[in-house]
Amino acid sequence: MGNLQEFNEHTESGGIMRTIAIVVALIGVIVFSKLYLAGPSASDGEQVVAKMIHDNSLGNMKLADFKATGGKEYILSGVRVYVMTFEGSVECTNSSSEGTNVQFAFDRRGAAEVSPMHAGERRVVRGAIQFEKTSYAWVGQPM
Repeated sequence: MGNLQEFNEHTESGGIMRTIAIVVALIGVIVFSKLYLAGPSASDGEQVVAKMIHDNSLGNMKLADFKATGGKEYILSGVRVYVMTFEGSVECTNSSSEGTNVQFAFDRRGAAEVSPMHAGERRVVRGAIQFEKTSYAWVGQPM
């Protein structure tokens, strides 16, 4: 009878360990799928726009604030694509007397010209960014 009792105790503890392992595996699958299925973050969009503004203005302007206003995912020819719309503001960092004049092409409607700005001035910008899902991350570029 002692052997039967030992067998039952061993089986019960093994069952608990198996249940715990299954729960941990399920949690891992859920977390991984949420990360994989999620679109790019607002900070991903902010980085793309900030780099574009900096590069196009030769460092004379910076992104002062950024807010993602929407987004939609598409699958085009088997490639996952995410289009993020945004609104933000640019600030002139150039202190020259003639100001800085830069054009930004944020969406398909064409370039949004920012008339000459002086240091400290801000202007509102709106547009869209297209991201493509690679095997590691979302890669974004202005549309």
